[in-house]
Amino acid sequence: MEFLVLGPVAAVAASGPVYLPTGHKARLVLAVLLARFGQAVSMDTLTEALWDDGAPVSARRNIHQYVSQLRGVVGADRILTAADGYAMRGGESVDADRFLELSERAAAALGDEDVDTAAQAFRAALHLWRGPAYAEFADCPVVAVEAQRLDQLRFTAYEGWADAELALGRHGQITAKLESLVVEQPFREHLRGLLMLALYRSGRQAEALEVFRDTRTLLRRELGLDPGPALRRLHEAMLQADERLSRPGRYDFAAEEPPPASGAPVPRQLPGDVAGFTGRDDDLAVLDRTLESAGSRLAVVTGGAGIGKTSLAVHWAHRVAHDFPDGQLFLNLCGFGAAGPAMPTSQAMRGLLDALGVPSARIPGDLAEQAALYRSLLADRRVLVVLDNARDADQIRPLLPGARGSAVVVTSRNQLAGLVATEGAVPLTLALFTPAEARRLMTARLGGPALAQAGEVIDDVIGHCGGLPLALAIVAARAATNPALPLSALATELTEGRAGLDAFSGDDSATDLRAVFSWSYHRLSDDGARMFRLLGLHPGPDISLAAAAGTAGVAARQARALLSELTRAHLAIEHAPGRFLLHDLMRAYAAELVAEHDPAADRRTALRRCYDHYLHTAYAATMMLYPHRHPVAVLPATDGVTPQEHADRDQALAWFTVEHAVLLAVIGQAYDAGFDTHTWQLAWTLITYFDRQGHWLDQASTQRTALDAALRSGDVTGQAHVHHGLGVSSTWLGRYEQAQEHHDRALELFGRQYALTSQANTLLALTWLHELQRSYPSALAYAERAYELHRVTGHVSGQAKALNTVGWFQTLLGDHKAAIATCEQALGLHEEVGDRTGMAETWNSLGYAYHKLGDYGRAFDCYRQSVELFRLTPDRYYEGFVLDHLADTYQVLGSVDEARRTWQDVLEIFEDLGHADAERIRAKLKQAP
Repeated sequence: MEFLVLGPVAAVAASGPVYLPTGHKARLVLAVLLARFGQAVSMDTLTEALWDDGAPVSARRNIHQYVSQLRGVVGADRILTAADGYAMRGGESVDADRFLELSERAAAALGDEDVDTAAQAFRAALHLWRGPAYAEFADCPVVAVEAQRLDQLRFTAYEGWADAELALGRHGQITAKLESLVVEQPFREHLRGLLMLALYRSGRQAEALEVFRDTRTLLRRELGLDPGPALRRLHEAMLQADERLSRPGRYDFAAEEPPPASGAPVPRQLPGDVAGFTGRDDDLAVLDRTLESAGSRLAVVTGGAGIGKTSLAVHWAHRVAHDFPDGQLFLNLCGFGAAGPAMPTSQAMRGLLDALGVPSARIPGDLAEQAALYRSLLADRRVLVVLDNARDADQIRPLLPGARGSAVVVTSRNQLAGLVATEGAVPLTLALFTPAEARRLMTARLGGPALAQAGEVIDDVIGHCGGLPLALAIVAARAATNPALPLSALATELTEGRAGLDAFSGDDSATDLRAVFSWSYHRLSDDGARMFRLLGLHPGPDISLAAAAGTAGVAARQARALLSELTRAHLAIEHAPGRFLLHDLMRAYAAELVAEHDPAADRRTALRRCYDHYLHTAYAATMMLYPHRHPVAVLPATDGVTPQEHADRDQALAWFTVEHAVLLAVIGQAYDAGFDTHTWQLAWTLITYFDRQGHWLDQASTQRTALDAALRSGDVTGQAHVHHGLGVSSTWLGRYEQAQEHHDRALELFGRQYALTSQANTLLALTWLHELQRSYPSALAYAERAYELHRVTGHVSGQAKALNTVGWFQTLLGDHKAAIATCEQALGLHEEVGDRTGMAETWNSLGYAYHKLGDYGRAFDCYRQSVELFRLTPDRYYEGFVLDHLADTYQVLGSVDEARRTWQDVLEIFEDLGHADAERIRAKLKQAP
């Protein structure tokens, strides 16, 4: 037997149609069970679906009767009794599953450029449809969610079908169908783009351009928006008669966007120059010649750990920085370190694009697209790129600019012969210092008289350092800070402490390097030595004073004193106020020491304190950014951990920004170390920050790690929150089907725990997902369900937020008067709990509704209220968002100068934030009278 839901609900058997019960409610029970196929549907859910709020006393008995009728027709074994409800037996055939299977097969074929197979599979999938999904029950909220999901997938399949047919040259045969589809789904821009292309290829260019004009008018009138970048690029290509539009095959609607405006920031990322740099004259000359080369301006500096690769690259970069007026980029790729794996190339690329001024929202998710954008940005610029501590050539290749105006210097412990062979890189392998060069360094650090007094002993000291610049620098620092200590005593101590850092090198120099480190380490106080060892547990790339204090379980004042002790011994570097670095060799040495001297239980306790510090500090920061966010019960902090406090939202945001890379590393390390609850809760704390700053790829990555952790530990609460977070990040990234799946799973898991507030928040997240897909009726249904759940729990702030969302979608659906009444109710609740952000959002919704009613005076007043509240919050993005609406109202009222001034303010805000909406505002300013 097969159940049919792609149209009126029906069933067919091998012998023919199955005659379902004629009663509406019995058929509705079947529809609900099919909409929740394979899941248990509670009696409460069935009651709500059948009677809404007016269920009779006999409701449960009636449901049992309806199920009995259905079992008599479809078979008793197909409808199972579940805990307090019923479920359709898994494994039954449903036409919706066949549709999804065929659609996925077609999409895969399309991705492989097998357009003929794709077109056939899409046609077969679409042929299954007999009308709107669950046609006669679409007004039932329980069924409507699934029905609307399937209907949206149908239009997605139509878009894939049209793409394949266009590639096969059948533009003339599909134009009429596309026109009818656009009437059904007027807000699907990709559908309109396909229609434009079909018309254009059919010789109907004027009609194709008219479709764009109609689209722009519709979006501005109904939504206050302009068409998206893909449709605008297609329109521009048609205006220019771009030959690519007429080529056989598929047209790339997602072609690369133009680079940002010329006002992008000039990056100046080089670390400070090396004080007292000596030697390496021949090596500096080789790098200089790289700039004069007619070929590749790429140099690869290689050599062992501590040999001075980074010092050379940074010193040379400062010498030639004036030759690169468009900026200098510096990135530590973490290719060799004790803390973990090398930086993924995609993360490195995002860092470079961010430094070049590309808003996070505009950075593509695909590495190849990121690399193409990066090369485009540097095509006409002269930028110096320093890529430090690279692992291998594959990590580097996508990061190389394509144009000759820029230059790149790479440092690595590996030879990177592939870059030399295929990219024409100039290889430069650093040698150990000769005795003469080593003496020059010691003279620069200690002064000539001190060395003259030491006599031949200095040669013994240099010999023990093996010509390694890092070891020489440490010995020189020790001697300089202890002038009463004879150099002969240093030589004796070095002799007694010889050993090898085998994890980094097997040559003789490493043997003496550990001697140098051990000598410095043994001169530390007991507490200083402990702090150094514990820093070997931290994942890096750097650590704050507060985090070091938390990891060690000491007060901040004591931690400052201990870290100062380490910096004086050159075992750590304070590279920014209150932030400390360990060279890779130092980190490896610290990691060896902590593993050797500190029991496993003590190490785990220190890791717990470290993770507690970040968890509780991040939790406080996210609640400062979003005070009315529904909290989670985070793990209690271990004794000795004092989380950082944030005085205001700006401090909280600044903390997240500075600790961004560290938090990513901490989440990965916490997962590897088996701290599963810390892993998912840390990821939870980052959602608001990532959300508001546009770091959606990082959000998706951390949430995936969090999901693995929650699954491994069987933490259902964690799984629910993580699925919610993945739903949000997938929505931002345009992965709407994945977003729906994650949100659906979150709803299911929250439902198991009767976590009604979290269910409601997930439903509100679904409203946004469906708004982006122009599915306003389903979004409204989600918002209404969210309100009911918040009302049941008495969560006043949640009720207010849900009511405002209901009002917003009432406006988008044209019911402006109802929207005003709903939003006024929401406003009263927001005022009751003192939620300024909620009040500001609701005043904006009221303004939009009044604007649509033509009451521009009231719209103006509402927008002004909203702007003032967002300034108090403060929330600059939403301030700009509402000012944009205010400018629209100015324009309608004929105050063109005020509109332009307001849009200029909006543009300044969005450019400061690096937000992609800046492009939309520039277009408005360009089109304004």
